[in-house]
Amino acid sequence: MTLARGTAGPVAAPEGARPRSHRRRSSLSGRGDGFLRKSGKFFTGTLLRTIAQGALFVLLAREMPIDTYGLFVGITALIAVVSPFASAGAPSLIFQSYADSPSDWPRHLARGLLLTLVFGAGATVLVTAAGVAIWGAQVSVVAVACLAFADLVAWRLVEVVAASVQARGQVFLASVIPALLHVCRLAGALALGIAAAEPMTLYGWATLSAVISAVISVLVIGFGLRGAGGFGFDIRGALGQARTGMLFAVGLSAQTVYNDLDKVMLSRLSTPESAAIYAAAYRVVDFAYTPGRSMAAVAYPKFFEAGRDGTRAAFALTRRLLPRYLMFSAPASLALVAFAWTMPYVFGAEFAAAETALQGLSALLVLKALHYLAADTLSGSRMQGRRTVCQIAVGVVNALLNVWLIPAYGWQGAVVSSLVCDALLCVLLWGCLAVALRRQPPGDAVPAAGPTSSRERA
Repeated sequence: MTLARGTAGPVAAPEGARPRSHRRRSSLSGRGDGFLRKSGKFFTGTLLRTIAQGALFVLLAREMPIDTYGLFVGITALIAVVSPFASAGAPSLIFQSYADSPSDWPRHLARGLLLTLVFGAGATVLVTAAGVAIWGAQVSVVAVACLAFADLVAWRLVEVVAASVQARGQVFLASVIPALLHVCRLAGALALGIAAAEPMTLYGWATLSAVISAVISVLVIGFGLRGAGGFGFDIRGALGQARTGMLFAVGLSAQTVYNDLDKVMLSRLSTPESAAIYAAAYRVVDFAYTPGRSMAAVAYPKFFEAGRDGTRAAFALTRRLLPRYLMFSAPASLALVAFAWTMPYVFGAEFAAAETALQGLSALLVLKALHYLAADTLSGSRMQGRRTVCQIAVGVVNALLNVWLIPAYGWQGAVVSSLVCDALLCVLLWGCLAVALRRQPPGDAVPAAGPTSSRERA
């Protein structure tokens, strides 16, 4: 089955209505809507989502026994490592395809939803089996399966719809859609905590999270398909994009490996309590990176537009964005060091060691700003393969360092491993970008790859 063409009407986004060359100049010059204004819009929804996630994180830490919470952290980290494969890179495929063919947005969305359903179901089965193998009788099969389904199927479907909405220029709405799911999860956890007379169990939260996530994802998909006209699943086209999408997925998975594998390994090679302490500090760092995440989300589709003219065109956008990334990340890093003493007051007395962990991890804000910017420049230049290779290499180094450091030093070893690997990733990605710039002489435009091509530029 295929989507009916020409039934969706004109593209709603202002960018889709203007000539492509005008869109490209606007994205690079900062005029039009303005990058900062769009980032501010996206920041509103992202902040809501991050606050909901953070509040849920703190609530579960307080309502669950610390050993149960440590297991929960380990399972969710395992899910995070696998999660990029759950959608086969569908959000990135949507941005890339839309840059080449804006009027076919219903087809891009349909393919993304289909890829997510297929790969998400497979990832859920894989994580459930792996969770039982790692933790054995410590966890329930149903609990692992429900947590996996909530994040690998329901959440990824919501993410695909949000990417389609953002590609069409509705930046604020694209940021609010994912926040809706996390706000509802927080409300469910609050209700469960109030209703339960005893400490919250992993099984109780997992089943409730799965139900809430399933309901919200169905509602969001219905909203996302409005205006799509004649609708059907382009099965052949979706599977044809899977190969290119897996390049995005492998790169993102490698990224989550060095972000989340340490939490899995802490819960297994050290203690659940050590995993909980490290996860609490990392969550605060993740929250502090919200402005950077908002800017990166707004800039990401623009890199694909600029990258159609070659690496130098994408790098022109990078040079303009770099000072803005550093203007927030450096002061925010210092603020985390200054206010790390509040950790036991927020998470509870059992998390006193998280103060030192947060001070150590604070430098990640600057390192993340640097390597995310270089990585998105490579992706937009149709050099996703190089980005992926760098991320895989760092993921392997991270795993080896964790095997060495975590059994000996616990969460302190995980902190050292994270800092070393993020710094190494910065060096590798910026090195790849420098090589690509040298190979493209100034003024030379490179023909764009098609929306489903995995061909790299020299």
